[in-house]
Amino acid sequence: MLEDVDGLELIRTAIEKDASDIHMTVGQRPYMRCFGKLQAMRSTSLTESFMTSLAARIFSDCQQEKLAADRELDASWTYAGRRFRVHAYYQQGFPAMALRLLPEQISALTELELPATWQEMKELDKGLIFVTGRTGSGKSTTLASFIQELNREKACHIVTLEAPIEYIFKPDKCFISQRELGKDFMSFPAALRGALREMPDVLLVGEIRDAITLQTALTAASTGMLVLATLHSGSAVDTVLRIEGMFPTEQRDSIRALLSEVLTGIFAQQLVPDLTGGRLAVSEVLLAVPAVRSLIRQGKYGQLYSQMMSHQDRGMQTMGTAAKHLLQAGRISSETYARLTAAEHAGGLI
Repeated sequence: MLEDVDGLELIRTAIEKDASDIHMTVGQRPYMRCFGKLQAMRSTSLTESFMTSLAARIFSDCQQEKLAADRELDASWTYAGRRFRVHAYYQQGFPAMALRLLPEQISALTELELPATWQEMKELDKGLIFVTGRTGSGKSTTLASFIQELNREKACHIVTLEAPIEYIFKPDKCFISQRELGKDFMSFPAALRGALREMPDVLLVGEIRDAITLQTALTAASTGMLVLATLHSGSAVDTVLRIEGMFPTEQRDSIRALLSEVLTGIFAQQLVPDLTGGRLAVSEVLLAVPAVRSLIRQGKYGQLYSQMMSHQDRGMQTMGTAAKHLLQAGRISSETYARLTAAEHAGGLI
């Protein structure tokens, strides 16, 4: 058992190894993820006293009380000049943590090699943009890059609602209010309604998890501001299906109508190993051109894939198309390509 090693030593090791994630719990070895691969940090297991001591270093007294009561907690933490997103929870009655190391600096959209369509999004003054993907797919990093570029290039009022705040923005040309769940507001729907009275030009909703938050975000977009939001969904089509599925049957016609009016685009992304080093974001892009709006209004989601294929000149692309370009450029392996295109192959789309 690892009794006497300072928990911060493990954190420092992860920083030195350029890890993206750290996983810790009682009775198991600590692990870190480096360039997408999980590896043990030590040969000995962690004790409950170790985990309790580390939690006391990371969380305030109030946060520790909330963790004890709710049995899970999301928070941000800064150590050694690095910012972390921390998820604390219990498993088999023992404390556990998953820590995500955030990049030291916010990268430009071009540095992240995101689709050029993102540059066009900076010119918008209204609409709704979804960035989707599984946990760890780089959604927050993409949105932080977008917000940072707006901050440097345009004079506008930006409000972010996050759980927790991950990247700290230093105001440049923009007036920025960053609000954190549990500290600055108590619920996303209430904070969204309040944000409308703050008259922002851009409103970022860290993550939409329920119908009430989604309904409020759609309404906010309909008032004439640019709304950015994230969802856990695997593809652009999965995203619209999930949006509709959050609501009871009797509301779905009106939700489809509202979504078709306010949607600007969906960027569904995955992080994959880059053969030139590190990891690379691969994006599927669906833009709300008139034909797409019509299909969403009618609920004909099965035809959205063909729209992405036929409007590549407008900046749309399927995951398969994006993966093919990267394979041909020598950026991803054939195994990664097969994984990225598995769903399209299964559906007979490739």
